[in-house]
Amino acid sequence: MNGFLLIDKPKGITSSGCVYKLRKILDLRKIGHCGTLDPLATGVLPLCIGEATKFSNYIINSSKDYEATILLGKGTNTGDIDGDLIYSKEFSCSIKELQQIISTFEGDIMQTPPLYSAVKYKGKPMYYWARKGLRPEMKSRQVRIEKIKIISFSETKVKLYVSCSKGTYIRSLVESIGEALGTKACVSDLRRTRVGSIFQDQLTTLGLEKEDYLKELTPSDSLMDHLPKIHLNKKQAKKMLNGQSVVYNARKYKEGTVRIYEETGSFIGIGNVDQLQNISPKRLISTN
Repeated sequence: MNGFLLIDKPKGITSSGCVYKLRKILDLRKIGHCGTLDPLATGVLPLCIGEATKFSNYIINSSKDYEATILLGKGTNTGDIDGDLIYSKEFSCSIKELQQIISTFEGDIMQTPPLYSAVKYKGKPMYYWARKGLRPEMKSRQVRIEKIKIISFSETKVKLYVSCSKGTYIRSLVESIGEALGTKACVSDLRRTRVGSIFQDQLTTLGLEKEDYLKELTPSDSLMDHLPKIHLNKKQAKKMLNGQSVVYNARKYKEGTVRIYEETGSFIGIGNVDQLQNISPKRLISTN
């Protein structure tokens, strides 16, 4: 069994918890998720199964969309309402003031991952150290906010739409918005509505039977439409599957990553086009 399952993650379960549930239902070991969602969050959680696990990074590295409800004047130790309240003070602002502030976050920004996050420090996730009362110093990193806009507004509760690059933490963004407003802010609700070419109307739920999930399985190459497509003849395909580079007239393709298919249309895997316009294997489907 190879491919992707596009799960609508429910609130209150970890991404790893979703993997565990599906592993038991499908009776499979080779299964993982393509990008962590906090327990509080819901929405798009692609799961890779079998040989599709080789291509998870092409999903993880995609841009993402979120809808986030935030509380102004409230701060917690985790950046969301699941954490301990550490700040509470009445606050109000106008929609115009808020719009002016959030517009400053569009584009490339520097962001420090939350203390309670899955980012690794010395081989362990940050939340491991946080639960021990430690605060490792994390380096800020550049992320990109493509668009941020107000969906709904009240003086203390706001719903935002955010389109962003991989690695963006919405909790950190919300805390930064609070600081820019002169107060604290935290996330009260979060939904991921898109990952790359996957939208929330394509999702299936947890708790189905194995037969139902088999019907929902998406082919391993289906979520990589952004990559150019190359077909090899039988001889070239055999050479590629043996781990060898192939001489190919790929002049119409730029250097970089491509999807590779046999002439029959079967997906072989992912390869790289080099300066000499040859193709070398990068991630291949096992034929064993």
